[in-house]
Amino acid sequence: MRAGRGLARIPSLFVGLVLLATAVGKLLDVAGFAQVVESYRLVGPTASGWIAATWPVLELLAAVGLLWKPRRRAAWLAVGLHVALLAVVTFTLARGLDVPNCGCFGVFFARPLSGVTFVEDAVMLAVSLWAVRSERPR
Repeated sequence: MRAGRGLARIPSLFVGLVLLATAVGKLLDVAGFAQVVESYRLVGPTASGWIAATWPVLELLAAVGLLWKPRRRAAWLAVGLHVALLAVVTFTLARGLDVPNCGCFGVFFARPLSGVTFVEDAVMLAVSLWAVRSERPR
């Protein structure tokens, strides 16, 4: 029974570790991440700065909730974050914008926004939904 519960934690651990890495990458250079946010051309510089300061904190909260004190609400926060990311990526790709750094890890590990980014975000959304299901009360 204990092994089964351990296996059920896999999606939460996976999403939590990914969110921890993305949050840390963004928090190490918030100003640089604000420039990445601005490159999507969805909001102006003030809102980009606000998003750059807030987004990684939300990722960090979800990560902590999924890794150290598993809570279903942390999994739902991860779902919300990934839905928002998927919407932004979809909208940006549909506009045909050239975004040289998707910003997944802030200014670190820069790679262009592409269909691969869309697939990665879709997979993260699916695993986050799996985490919601696996973190349901027993």
